[in-house]
Amino acid sequence: MKVGYASSIVTPPVGVHLSGYASRVQPSENVHDNLMCRALYFEDDGEVFAIAVLDLIGVSFELLNDFQNLTSKMLNIDKSRLTIAATHTHAGPELNQELSRYIARVAAGTVYMASRRLEEVQLYSGVGSAGAIIVNRRNPSSGLLDPRVHVVSFKYGSAYKALLVNFTCHAVVMGHNNLQISADYPGALNRYVEILTGGSSLFVNGTCGDVNPLTPKTDLTRVYDRSIGTFEDVEWMGRILACESVKTAELSAFETPNLRAKNSIVKVKIWKPLTVGEARQELEALEKSKESSDAYRRYIVEAKIRVLEKFKDVEYLDLPITVLTLSDSTALVMLPSEILVEVGLKIKESSPFKNTLVAGYCNGYLGYIPVEKAYDEGGYEATFPTCIVERGTGEKLIEESLRLLSRIR
Repeated sequence: MKVGYASSIVTPPVGVHLSGYASRVQPSENVHDNLMCRALYFEDDGEVFAIAVLDLIGVSFELLNDFQNLTSKMLNIDKSRLTIAATHTHAGPELNQELSRYIARVAAGTVYMASRRLEEVQLYSGVGSAGAIIVNRRNPSSGLLDPRVHVVSFKYGSAYKALLVNFTCHAVVMGHNNLQISADYPGALNRYVEILTGGSSLFVNGTCGDVNPLTPKTDLTRVYDRSIGTFEDVEWMGRILACESVKTAELSAFETPNLRAKNSIVKVKIWKPLTVGEARQELEALEKSKESSDAYRRYIVEAKIRVLEKFKDVEYLDLPITVLTLSDSTALVMLPSEILVEVGLKIKESSPFKNTLVAGYCNGYLGYIPVEKAYDEGGYEATFPTCIVERGTGEKLIEESLRLLSRIR
């Protein structure tokens, strides 16, 4: 197997608005650390595949299409062999059309550079654990967690060339009160891994829709409130995950590479629990109420209107799934959007592969995808308009992911 790595800075100008918190209405004031595009390019026995990961909250379908169109032309490879993902930092920019197109060009160029830096490597794969630094925010006392720190290392002899790290946690160490551009803990994790190994690091987030950081000052009675987060906490979490990643890499077993990829589309129905007219009436009522100045309430109601208008004549959405095998023991499942942890856990538990990494925020974003029971429980992640897909979508993703894993096995 040959692997190439490249990275590029995608930090926007100070003054852009940051994404992720509806109550944060002020623009950014500073750059704490650069946002990056990191890319790995794989080549093995005639097969090729590339993955680019951006320090953004998500990858829109427009950005996905621009990236795949540009990269496939530059490298003359099929779009199905190209994945673009986000780390889900909540200290990155809200994307307008201009910035989105620029980042797509940078990402395409980064993959191109990686394809020109191919080196022969040996593959190692292992799994560590870091459950002490995460919490299920929907159920802090007993909710599901995925503590696994998956690490795939690419080495030449004893030298690390690159490490692929997969962990499942929202990149929300910093809260709504932060006005500094930052990659949050994924940026610190990558930086410390590179310091410790001398190689390059690429982090892919998991199905972390309901999983938050458990930093030292986290209040479990207000677990959604990340205003207590500091950049010292970002470094703390990055160090812990980097040390666990490097320990896991050092203890990992050699595996014979076997690069293969399969893709599929899951068709899901859009959830429209009210009409555009009803949503507009809700906004009018809010404007007349004492809560008219509540930025979060206004954001939610306005988002309902935007979603309902955007999908007025659309009933179904296509969700892409990609499965990539790196060896006969290690596979990476790449899922779109923002998915609850139970989906990733069920895929891993039933996968025919010994080590199954599951990445979220890949190849498109359309909000939260819960499991069916979450709709009955309610809450932020399973309520319209933060969730716009009908119940059963999470289960469809599990079923189709396992079908692809079995086929490619």
